[in-house]
Amino acid sequence: MNDRAHDIHEKVKSYYSELTNLKGGELASAVCSCAADSIPEPVKRIVSELPEEIVMRYYGCGSPIPDRINGCTVLDLGCGTGRDVYVVSKLVGPNGRVIGVDMNDDQLAVAEKYKAEMADKWGFANVEFKKGYIEDLASAGIGDASVDVVISNCVINLSPDKDRVFSEIRRVLKDGGVLYFSDIFADRRVPEEISAHPLLLGECLGGSMSRDEFREVMKKTGWDDFTVVSSRETPVGNEEIERLIGDIRYTSDTVRAVKPAPGDACRCASYAVPYEKTSRCCGDSAGCC
Repeated sequence: MNDRAHDIHEKVKSYYSELTNLKGGELASAVCSCAADSIPEPVKRIVSELPEEIVMRYYGCGSPIPDRINGCTVLDLGCGTGRDVYVVSKLVGPNGRVIGVDMNDDQLAVAEKYKAEMADKWGFANVEFKKGYIEDLASAGIGDASVDVVISNCVINLSPDKDRVFSEIRRVLKDGGVLYFSDIFADRRVPEEISAHPLLLGECLGGSMSRDEFREVMKKTGWDDFTVVSSRETPVGNEEIERLIGDIRYTSDTVRAVKPAPGDACRCASYAVPYEKTSRCCGDSAGCC
């Protein structure tokens, strides 16, 4: 890890540790917060069954949880206090498995605290939390082609090395596996004075990619098939932050990307997880569903 990456990791860890340990634990802006209308009703119902501390100290900007994942092995990148891990735990059922990876000890401590309680509530134990960096999943013990689905909720923007993140996701997914993530995107390339600002970095603005940057990263790391499933404008709700970002505008997007099996010529074939088709394709593949 180079000095810049280390510095960003430490800033992000410090920012979220402070939030986790504060009584209120609220972000300074409304950017990285899940709008109620972005969460499907089945997910809302499961979230309502989770311990308050998990929900209150969890930060996300969407609901990157696909349908029909019963029996799948799912990896959550930057799982935080484990809200989405426990939601997915119920959805994959006793024959499935969920792994949450995060670099923050304070957030993981909250997630770990409720493992026994949630296993008792759901009636089965299928959750595992690991400390690690999303740029180096091998160090967290995530093997090649070992998971069916990778999810992430407003975390990839925090990474200082997005090329490595998407390369690692491709490595750990099985052929036919799916990446399904929500994140904050900027309407242009974010200048260095914003990307290096500790507050803006922690609030999921500083490290956000533009759509063009995202396409470049995906092409470079071998992803041909990726689709914007949903997109909504993201309010900031903080005058100081609005002054710092100027006229940059942000959206919260949910993206689906597929790692096709070798020789799979049809991009609309049946993958590990079935989805509704959408024509909103941001990849280069003409066959993208």
